[in-house]
Amino acid sequence: MKTTVKYVGIIAILLISFSTMAQFGGGGFGGRGQGGFGGGNGIPQTPTTPKKPPTADEMADEETKWMNKKLKLTEDQLLSVETLNLDYALRMGDYRDAFMLAHATARPTPQEVQKARETMEKWQVEKETKLQVLLTPEQWEIYQKKKKSKPGAQ
Repeated sequence: MKTTVKYVGIIAILLISFSTMAQFGGGGFGGRGQGGFGGGNGIPQTPTTPKKPPTADEMADEETKWMNKKLKLTEDQLLSVETLNLDYALRMGDYRDAFMLAHATARPTPQEVQKARETMEKWQVEKETKLQVLLTPEQWEIYQKKKKSKPGAQ
């Protein structure tokens, strides 16, 4: 009887040992010398939430701050540029949201993507035409040189 209990005990210990090695990455409680529970494979244990795209207000604010810093806008220019940036950011944000909603269940065709791109580019040209009127020739030249580094630049 004692021998049977001894064998059952040994088998139980082995089963527990094997299950912990499988559960914690093959090295028992330390797991590959990591010093803790688990395999230490570099994968985060909690899922990360995707970053939400910036709102139209945030995009306009970032662009206005960038322009004020790079172009040294006057108070009047700042107010006009801020209004212009917000107007176009809201327009483009609404267009993007409508496009995403329309294609929530099906991928857009290449023609639809091209049409959306052309619409956005047309609005960008309109915006820059209005912006050029607000800036001095020197500021416009600086803007042209540095606009690729502004927030949201492609």
